[in-house]
Amino acid sequence: MVDGRYVYCILEGKAKEEFGNIGLFDSNVYTISHNDISAVVSKIPLKEMQPNVDNIVAHQRVVEASRKIGTSLPIRFGIIVMTDYGVKKLLVKSHKDFTVKISKLRHKDEFGIKIIIDNDKGRSKLSNNSEIRKLKSGISNTSQGTAYFLKMKMDEAIKIEKLKQIDKMSGEIHRHLTKLSDDSCLLKTDLSQVILNAAYLVSKEDREEFNAAISKLKSKYKDGGLVIHESGPWAPYSFC
Repeated sequence: MVDGRYVYCILEGKAKEEFGNIGLFDSNVYTISHNDISAVVSKIPLKEMQPNVDNIVAHQRVVEASRKIGTSLPIRFGIIVMTDYGVKKLLVKSHKDFTVKISKLRHKDEFGIKIIIDNDKGRSKLSNNSEIRKLKSGISNTSQGTAYFLKMKMDEAIKIEKLKQIDKMSGEIHRHLTKLSDDSCLLKTDLSQVILNAAYLVSKEDREEFNAAISKLKSKYKDGGLVIHESGPWAPYSFC
C-alpha cells in the first residue's frame, strides 16, 4: 500500500526534529521545514483515518511532544498529504496563515469548561419565586379540577424561571472567564444537562489567576445548582 504523510501540527522553527515511533500505528515522527516553520508528520498508509480512541490519542500525543519543543499549531485529525514535497507546498501556500496563528498561540494553553445543572439544587432555589409560591398556595386551597390547571401553570412557570436562572448564571460565568482569557469560544454539546461548553485561551502567566477564578466560581454557584468541570491545559485545538 502507498504511504502518505499524516500531518499532526505546525511547529515554530526550522530545526530538523526526530520524535521517534510515537505516531499513528507506532510510526516514526519527523519534521519537514520551510523558512521559519515546520510540519510534524509521519508516514502512514494512504487511506481514510478512523477517529477511534487509539488514533486520536496518538494524534494528541504527537502534538503534546511538539509543544515541548516550541509553539505548535494543532492540525485537525485526519489530514494526509501524498508526499514530503506535498507537505512542503502546504507550508509555502499557508505560510502567512500559519505564522499569524502561531504568533497568536505563543505561550498560551486551552482550558475547557463544562457547566452541568444539578436539578435538585436548582429546584430548591426556585421556591423563592413569588409567582411560584402563589401558585402552590392556590393549588392547596382550591378544587381538584382547578388545582389541575393551576399545577400546569405552575410547572410552566417553574420551567421558564429555571431557564432564566440558568441563562443568567452561565452567562455571568462565561463573561467572567472571558475577561481573564485572551480568547474564548462556545462549543457544541449533545447533552441536555450541559448548559455551557466553552474553551478559553489563557496565557501561561495568567494560568494561576484563571484557576483561582474557577475555584471561586464553583463555590459561588454550587448552591444555585451548577456544577463546573474544568479541563486542561491542552493544545489550543479550538482556536486554530
